[in-house]
Amino acid sequence: MKTESQTSGILLLTGTLLIYTIALVLVISSIALFTGTGISAWQLPVSFLIAGIICYSLNQPIIKTPLFFLRPVIASLVIIALCVAISLYFYDVSYDGQSYHQEAIYQLKNGWNPFHEMLPESIKMAIYINHYSKGVELPQSALYSIIPYIEVSKATNFILWIATACILLSWLLTIQKLSRWKCILITLIAVGNPVVVTQLISTYVDGQLAIMLLCFLATVIWIVRNPGYANLLLLASVIIITSNIKFTGLVYIVLFSFFLLAWLVFTKRTLILRRVFLTSIISGLTAVLLVGFNPYYINTTQYKHPFYPLMGSEKVDIIGYNLPAGFEDQNGFMKFTRSIFGRTDNVMPGSDRKAALKMPFTFQKSEISNAAKVDTRVAGFGPLFSGILLLSFALLVMILLNKQGVKPDKNAYYILAVIVISVIVMPESWWARYIPQLWYFPVIILLLAELNNPLKYKYLNGLIYLLFIGSIAFSSLTFGWNFMMTKLVDYQLSRIKQTAQPVQVEWGSAQSNRIRFDENQIRYQEVKFNDDDPGLEFIIRSDSRFRVPANIANPPKSKIIQWAEKFQTVENQ
Repeated sequence: MKTESQTSGILLLTGTLLIYTIALVLVISSIALFTGTGISAWQLPVSFLIAGIICYSLNQPIIKTPLFFLRPVIASLVIIALCVAISLYFYDVSYDGQSYHQEAIYQLKNGWNPFHEMLPESIKMAIYINHYSKGVELPQSALYSIIPYIEVSKATNFILWIATACILLSWLLTIQKLSRWKCILITLIAVGNPVVVTQLISTYVDGQLAIMLLCFLATVIWIVRNPGYANLLLLASVIIITSNIKFTGLVYIVLFSFFLLAWLVFTKRTLILRRVFLTSIISGLTAVLLVGFNPYYINTTQYKHPFYPLMGSEKVDIIGYNLPAGFEDQNGFMKFTRSIFGRTDNVMPGSDRKAALKMPFTFQKSEISNAAKVDTRVAGFGPLFSGILLLSFALLVMILLNKQGVKPDKNAYYILAVIVISVIVMPESWWARYIPQLWYFPVIILLLAELNNPLKYKYLNGLIYLLFIGSIAFSSLTFGWNFMMTKLVDYQLSRIKQTAQPVQVEWGSAQSNRIRFDENQIRYQEVKFNDDDPGLEFIIRSDSRFRVPANIANPPKSKIIQWAEKFQTVENQ
């Protein structure tokens, strides 16, 4: 028990230190933007130092000795280093990443101050860069200022992912009914949310939202156990980060916080209520008026709606050209149901192929590859999730009807209800990346069964575990797919670098591809091509294209490059 307690303490401190760091980067960089100094290389290391001092000061009951605190500090530094190394290895070949997320990171790192100026329309997709939340891009640009390679920015995805896993596992290890391996398994399933996994090596932001909502739930559990300043500050950090990931992040964190306060009122936990209420107000104001000055304040005062350009009198429709074929003229419930119980696919509007229903527990070969994509539109939680949901509902009914064993904590049902409500309020709930918290619904039911009467449900539990593992395995194929695309990008760049003359290019929507050229010292000249121009070649996984130089040679292709080319050919068919 002593070993479990020490492990739990180290995990909690490690996760807390990392979350504190990212939140402090947001606060410090926002203050710098207000004062006109902008994003700088010193902001991340100073934030880590301050986070360490605060974490050490507020967690004395856990730390006991300074030597003990070295463990989470070293663990955090190792985690950051590993996250940086992994991120630098892979290219972000996602559409949104190349079209505007990387561009936002680049502009912030190179002096753009969104609190005082707007980017010109000459920057592709400037409307989204100017007016979307920047809670993901600010820490990423701070890291990019230290390590001048744009791909390093993805490291914050991994940092928050591992931090949340540490905090969740630290709590599960304190539950005597769960073995260590079961705690680890449940943690891996929870953080294995396909929305998170498929976006780890991209600059999409939905994965960060998914993981921070899980972090909120884990933090609340720790606060109920110990409403000390360390855990309250952790809650404040989670609120600040989540509110600024994207517009729905603010909606969800307000909703989750409201139901938390309502639960504290109903259960008459007066002391915790006062502390949580004050923490929520202070962190909420900091999140919206300081860190979220752009977009929330600027959008409200200058464009009449905090969520401009997605809402308001001058809103821009982004759903029309993303709604899967077959979803037209259907209400929200029907679209949601057809997506959850549909075949995992990335059906686009106007496609000859329409979103199709299927039998739960079955899947086709095409669904496996679609499950690994960053923004799969139909059944985005993977081809096995409909089966997981059905079995979880059956398990929940069995738990409710069970008259033997330990009575399950009714608070768990409250959390399930909150998740359901948060899904209902989202108009476009058919898209998994808009409702990533739904993944946690069956996870909570599985945990309930483990704490209620695990032997009674062991076969059903085991089947659900297997389906979860299979679903996560499918989404994890994104790493293999991206590995091949990364090799193709490297090969393409190695060919282009042979020429001494400027390469003629047309960036299309992926203007940020020029950053790769700059990092590889490739000179270029922007031109406007005609579709019938000879010698044109697309940059891997983008609509950017260049004219192949006359003197270019093709280096020998390794087996990996040959496999990657064959895979890309099949994928494009």
